[in-house]
Amino acid sequence: MPTKKPRLIVTLEPGLYNKIKAISKANGTTLSLAARDLLREACEDIEELGLAPLVRDRLKHKGPWLTHDQVWK
Repeated sequence: MPTKKPRLIVTLEPGLYNKIKAISKANGTTLSLAARDLLREACEDIEELGLAPLVRDRLKHKGPWLTHDQVWK
């Protein structure tokens, strides 16, 4: 079945393949969907780690905080 979505071919160690296979079986999904979901979660985690210093800097702010309405005026 042709698709317009990009594809990726990945070679896995047997142990990692078996883990993904077990996850896909437990979730009732295909290997591809299980791998995609794991990659998506990993990317989100990495993005959150990158934003952590920004959050820490903003939490150090001691001045008055703006309300939601003040921000959107």
